[in-house]
Amino acid sequence: MTEVSIVQDQFWLDGQPTYAGRTFDGRRIEGLLFNVRAVQATFDDANPATRPRWVYPDTGVWDPDRNTDEFCAALPAWRDHGVLAFTINVQGGGAIYEPEVYDHFDNNGFTPQGELKPAYADRIRRVLARADELGMAVIVGLFYWKHVSKLDGEAAVWRAAENAVDFLAGAGHRNVLVEVANETDISGFGYAIFRPDEAHRMIEALRQRHPQFCYSTSQVGANPETGRGMPTPSLVEAADYVFLHGNGCDPARLERAIRQVQAMPEYQRNPKPLIINEDSPGLPNLEVAWRNYVSWGYYDQGFGSGWKGDHWVRFETQPRETSYERLSGFQTPPVHWGINTEYKRAFFTRVAEITGVKGQDSGK
Repeated sequence: MTEVSIVQDQFWLDGQPTYAGRTFDGRRIEGLLFNVRAVQATFDDANPATRPRWVYPDTGVWDPDRNTDEFCAALPAWRDHGVLAFTINVQGGGAIYEPEVYDHFDNNGFTPQGELKPAYADRIRRVLARADELGMAVIVGLFYWKHVSKLDGEAAVWRAAENAVDFLAGAGHRNVLVEVANETDISGFGYAIFRPDEAHRMIEALRQRHPQFCYSTSQVGANPETGRGMPTPSLVEAADYVFLHGNGCDPARLERAIRQVQAMPEYQRNPKPLIINEDSPGLPNLEVAWRNYVSWGYYDQGFGSGWKGDHWVRFETQPRETSYERLSGFQTPPVHWGINTEYKRAFFTRVAEITGVKGQDSGK
């Protein structure tokens, strides 16, 4: 059984630091956790009006089990390139940013009362098991702002969080890192418990309930000049590991954000891993992260998604692909989970080089 743990500022797997003994270009790699944002690995859409948007081009139908099966099948190639973790989310993420779809799709693993839906639980269980077999860690997010509003009030939010971690504990896997919520400083979350200055409360409550897991929560793309997206002192103190997001950051701004967190008194008193699990396909940010001893996560929305916020790739100027083999990105369903595009190959090849593994290029 794969077990993820934290020792000071390092991630460990099965009792030893990740990439044990590895340095690259004179920098320490041991203890980092290169990762991929894969929040649609358990995706489905309960809204019949938007569900046809996700059909596979080779079959003309959407199939959530095919999506999860193909994701699990792709993981060995990711692992072979040195990627040791990925992020999923019970409520997914931004599948597409066209308002007529984004405002209405329903990828929500919780009922309005906060119960975990059985089909989502099954897909999450399959993902955790496959990662466990491969020696990979899974960052499991609980909430995404677009779908929190589908829960019946704050009591249901708490019930959903408790049910989710109870489920994770009952599944019996120890390769789990919990991300309570994705980007809590988006105003659409609507509940005070998600505000950056309050987010530590749910972390502390869930840790008391299931102390075997490591907990954190994330905010939007970091801006050290305005403070938005920067973790608060209470969050740095409470979290087991600290998230930054690199969305919208150029390398210089990302480096300033990293160093600002590392200089915080709360961090200095108790250093812990810094991890980016959402950024871009922009390898300049990857370079800034690992050179400052920060784990980095690849976020690839995919062409034709309506996404306009990516500094590195102008996805919005390119149409959605019409063949399965050419599907781009990892975030807009339907997804080809293989290493099948120029952007994916560049990331996986670079991680293989940094981590010293022999990564074999594969589109499967």
